[in-house]
Amino acid sequence: MKVTRFVTACIFTFLSIGTFAAEYEISRQSDGPFSFSISGVKINEGSSLVRESILFNEPSSPVNIDSHSTSIIYADRGFRFKGKTAIKVNSQIVAIETRTSLYDAFGQHMKNLSNSEVKDFSIGNANIEGEWRAYDNDISKLLTSVTYVARVRFADGTQWIFDVDNLQLALSTLNLEQEIGSEDDEE
Repeated sequence: MKVTRFVTACIFTFLSIGTFAAEYEISRQSDGPFSFSISGVKINEGSSLVRESILFNEPSSPVNIDSHSTSIIYADRGFRFKGKTAIKVNSQIVAIETRTSLYDAFGQHMKNLSNSEVKDFSIGNANIEGEWRAYDNDISKLLTSVTYVARVRFADGTQWIFDVDNLQLALSTLNLEQEIGSEDDEE
């Protein structure tokens, strides 16, 4: 009897995780070499790893992410992350927040980058760009970025908000730390 309950609980848990994770469309894109040179300084020399951009698109979202790239630049006497996200807007909106979670070579969470654009978006394609401070340790560790639509505001004041539980389950299927942070710890 106890074994049957345990097996039933395991099957239910497995089916639940599969159902939640399947609610996202996950795509992967190359985001440049892990070994690179910036302002004459070689970073991660000798590594054959390739940085990766992972996109999460929730089917219920009024905006889909087509691509995202996180580059590392040197500006204003410091390193910066520069993000560019191509989106497809499926219904008219007046504001959007995208988030990019950064992970190191071991799949450990480093930090979150939040990008809010408060302007009218018509149906169609658009680009969102942002820049954030990057410390020396950040640029040598970044291997994987995970980008998703966090919030969307419509003209009538209603909002669409991502499902954090589904995102954490999807992260676990990619062997990435399931910490995604809160609005308080974003850069």
